[in-house]
Amino acid sequence: MSLEEQLPVGQAPAPQAAQDDRDAQLWDELLLFMDDRQVVPVIGRDLVTLEQDGQHVRLDSWLAARLAEQLGVPIDGPPFALSLNEVASRYLATGGDPENIYYRLHKIYRGCSPCPVPEPLKKLASIRSFSFFVSTTFDPLLARAINEVRFGGVEYTREIAYSPREKQDLPADLDQLDAPVVYHLLGKLSPSFQDYVVTEEDALEFVHSLQSSGLPVNASTALTERPLLIIGCSFPGWLVRFFLRVARRNRLLLARGKTDFVVDARAGEDSALVGFLRTFKTRTQLFQQRDPIAFVDDLHRRWHERAAQQPAAGGQAPPADIGRMSPGAVFLSYASEDRPAAQAISDALDAAGLDVWFDRDSLFAGDPFEPKIRLNIERCSLFMPVLSRSCVTPARRFFRIEWDHAQRVARTVPASTRFIVPVVIDDLPHGHEDIPEGFRGLHWESLAGGRATPSFVSTIKQLYRDYQTRTAVRA
Repeated sequence: MSLEEQLPVGQAPAPQAAQDDRDAQLWDELLLFMDDRQVVPVIGRDLVTLEQDGQHVRLDSWLAARLAEQLGVPIDGPPFALSLNEVASRYLATGGDPENIYYRLHKIYRGCSPCPVPEPLKKLASIRSFSFFVSTTFDPLLARAINEVRFGGVEYTREIAYSPREKQDLPADLDQLDAPVVYHLLGKLSPSFQDYVVTEEDALEFVHSLQSSGLPVNASTALTERPLLIIGCSFPGWLVRFFLRVARRNRLLLARGKTDFVVDARAGEDSALVGFLRTFKTRTQLFQQRDPIAFVDDLHRRWHERAAQQPAAGGQAPPADIGRMSPGAVFLSYASEDRPAAQAISDALDAAGLDVWFDRDSLFAGDPFEPKIRLNIERCSLFMPVLSRSCVTPARRFFRIEWDHAQRVARTVPASTRFIVPVVIDDLPHGHEDIPEGFRGLHWESLAGGRATPSFVSTIKQLYRDYQTRTAVRA
């Protein structure tokens, strides 16, 4: 029964009740898109805050106050009242050097690093439906949030920045990315005034570049084909209109195929913008909840509650111990291209009666998977990296996180005990510079194509038994 059907004949729903009902429908639609991992979050400056004297201040406002101090720009009113655009405009009006603004801003940020990662960014990072993020701020805090939440601080997230003079694109289509990506649509912090947006004139230059050249192919495909969730960007109305148009293949009046969602106090209070979006039926929905931080709190709660209730394939709930490994098993680490060889090694060791863990693919159905992998490495008897030319790719790959953690664990193992046992399956040189130094200093077992020899199996079996004996004595 709809809300209208519950009311007496002739009585219209109260405006607040109607808005609440509309928001409930928007939440259902948004979460359904997120279930399919289709939504691209677009993150703005209202979510990037830091604490000052017991209150939360936007990072850009804090930087503006510091910049005004260094440039000698007077601040009339509260210390964080001016925007970066206002500080820069006042400085330029007195004949200041434009390049000095960007150099000093870069230096100010570096001087305060590392800035604490804001909690809203961490909550967004924990939502596994998101793998591609668009940032409209120039700081690296969103990527840091993803690395802290998903990868234990390891720098695994890739940052790509667009600028008029360097139009960087995604390395591949979204479905082919093997690591999270943060795309800085309005540039990333640097000493150069051409690389990121500080002033409205900068924004105009970026808009001109996007209008004349368009977004690079893969980034354009991601933004035009996926629903966008725009949170706390605080764009002026003209820039909101332009951004929404860039994210469409056709004019807004002919919008089809996807819905974009906006959570923004400034946009919601702009009656002209709201009227524009509705009059031209742009398929752009504004949430009533216009506080972006409160919205992220709600999104974080709703998504995690929903994820906990989602059944796995076949209607079965995922087992609580998904991805767990038997204590003392042999941990096989490999590049995805070498899975057949890793499978052959696993089969040979399994036939000899050894516990082996190598099927990390099952972990990607769970949440989170990185901490479980680290735990399994800490619990294993032997860490066996499968080395090949596939491992020296310049692409960022997850197996390097496994290698890094294994070397940390190895430092806790007695020097007389073999813990890391590298296996090479092709003609990869022993001293290749892209293999960790800690692996190059060890003996490599040579198994062409993953074919385990009887002597290799015998060696691993003895090391496995030695581990079992040591742990039994400690127990």
